[in-house]
Amino acid sequence: MPGAELVDPVAYAPWWPWVSLAIAVAVVAWFVWVVRSTRAPAPTAPTAPPGPATAPPAPTSRRDPYAALRGTTLARLDEVERRYRAREVDTRAANLEIRYVLREFATARTGVDTSAMTASAARADRRTRPLASLLEGTAVPTFAATSRARVARSLAEARKRVRAW
Repeated sequence: MPGAELVDPVAYAPWWPWVSLAIAVAVVAWFVWVVRSTRAPAPTAPTAPPGPATAPPAPTSRRDPYAALRGTTLARLDEVERRYRAREVDTRAANLEIRYVLREFATARTGVDTSAMTASAARADRRTRPLASLLEGTAVPTFAATSRARVARSLAEARKRVRAW
């Protein structure tokens, strides 16, 4: 082959660098999408419910600022009682609903998140102390395997506390 001429290699087409750049951008975009779609959103600071539900009542006010909240809560307790009497829920479920309604009332009334508060934690905070006895009273029928608790008594105590608090 000494007599043959050497030939330069064939050049690439001018569009190949653009294809490689597009592939690199697609891979980076895919990684960004995977990371963003699999991460939980950043937790936000809890905010207090708006309006007078979190503010203490004015000492000179003759009108009850929590009257609407009390009415709503009592209506929800009436609904729990109706569902229990209609046998839509059993004793355990009725007590769970009573606890849920009372926790929401206490949260709106005090501004303290009571959604996962235990009875001892409620007793330790002076703002939520009235909730502690109700949580203890509904704990056994809610979590025990068997219970002789009466839903009527739990409802009566809950209504009494809502009216007085």
